[in-house]
This record gives sequence, structure tokens and C-alpha cells, in this order.
Amino acid sequence: MKNPATLPGRVLWNAFFWTYERATWQYDLMVIAILAFVWLTPPDWLGDPTAHGSGPIGWLLDRLR
Repeated sequence: MKNPATLPGRVLWNAFFWTYERATWQYDLMVIAILAFVWLTPPDWLGDPTAHGSGPIGWLLDRLR
């Protein structure tokens, strides 16, 4: 008999293989996480030689100071 996977294991499996159906809260959460990474990651963190600056987070922190 197979051992049932633990909850964290199932969550990681479903997220890695993108098994959630569209219009579920899990799918929406994964899309939000991807968009947040794309839009909020400073270019300097990725080591992109053609991009520079601190990105939206750095801009916001500069405005708040």
C-alpha cells in the first residue's frame, strides 16, 4: 500500500506541476506570485547587464524616506 503524501508534499507537487484548475484560489495565488516576482524584483538582483536601478521597491523606499 502506498503511503499518502503529506500536505506540504502535495502542495509542492501541485505547485511544481501546476495541477490546479483555473479559477481556483490556488491558481490565482500562483499567478499573483509570478506577477509579483516579475514586476517587483529589482533588476540588480538578477544580474541583468542591460538593466539598472533598484526597481519599484527601491523607488518606493526612496519616496518614503
